[in-house]
Amino acid sequence: MKKRTRKILIIIAIPVVLCLFWIWYNETHTGSRSGQVFDVNTGKPIEGAVVNYTWHVAGFLEDAIGGGGPTVSYETLTDKEGKYYIPNLRVKRRNIFQWTLQPEEVLVYKDGYAVYVLFRQYKKPPVGRSFGYPDIKQPYRDKNNIVKLYPFKEGESHRDHVHWIEAQIRSTENKLLLKELEPERGRAYK
Repeated sequence: MKKRTRKILIIIAIPVVLCLFWIWYNETHTGSRSGQVFDVNTGKPIEGAVVNYTWHVAGFLEDAIGGGGPTVSYETLTDKEGKYYIPNLRVKRRNIFQWTLQPEEVLVYKDGYAVYVLFRQYKKPPVGRSFGYPDIKQPYRDKNNIVKLYPFKEGESHRDHVHWIEAQIRSTENKLLLKELEPERGRAYK
């Protein structure tokens, strides 16, 4: 009788332990981020620049077969000192095969300036670049990151710039970015 009771307890315990593990494991956190945005020519901080961070959860074969896991995006505006802060965000996984939180993608935009974009996926060390300035690389740090925005170059296409920014937008929830982009959209489609 004792052996049978042990087997039943083991049969019950395994799914319970797996469920408890999944409840504990089904979320991850991004960690907080911070930085400051400056005008590259004047060295002055830029107030009201839109800063957007996006993370993607991936796992076993998801990126290879498409679809992927959940994406979390957070946007904010810089303050009078050009500073921004992104809080630690919780990201829920959809299934047990999603275990990797991809490095963040960063986009910083202010009307009149070339957009700054950081793709950390495959770059070591990560560097940011600005539209129209392909040879200028800016080092990136999670904390106290410094972003230098370059003025939009005369002769560059506003339409190409807008298309390039829109291609980076992962969510219709990027209301601050879409609002800041409106004046340039007007110039692009005159």
